[in-house]
Amino acid sequence: MTIVRMVLVVAPNPGLRKSLEFALEAEGYGVDSQADLARAIASPINPEIRCAVVDEDAVRDRTKGWNDLARFPRPVILLVDRPWPSPEPDGVVILVKPLLGNALIEAVEQAIANGIAV
Repeated sequence: MTIVRMVLVVAPNPGLRKSLEFALEAEGYGVDSQADLARAIASPINPEIRCAVVDEDAVRDRTKGWNDLARFPRPVILLVDRPWPSPEPDGVVILVKPLLGNALIEAVEQAIANGIAV
């Protein structure tokens, strides 16, 4: 039996969400995707989810959003339009869009392999 590595994708933009789904599925990941961070966090989290990829547009309230991401039980990769001046919270890796090459896949693989953010 093949074990599927599950990744949660949270992005309000349907085009970006589909693009992330496609890239991850092409690498053999199972994907659960949501448009809203609060809904993704509030729903029962599948124990098979190994990592979350969250677009910064899903984090509407920075303070609450950081708190939500910090409490997320899996490593989080946050996609941003430009580098953030503040330090990354524990368990969160920040990747700047546009994602070049295999940056997303490499970050997901390393996060899953380590069980923590890279």
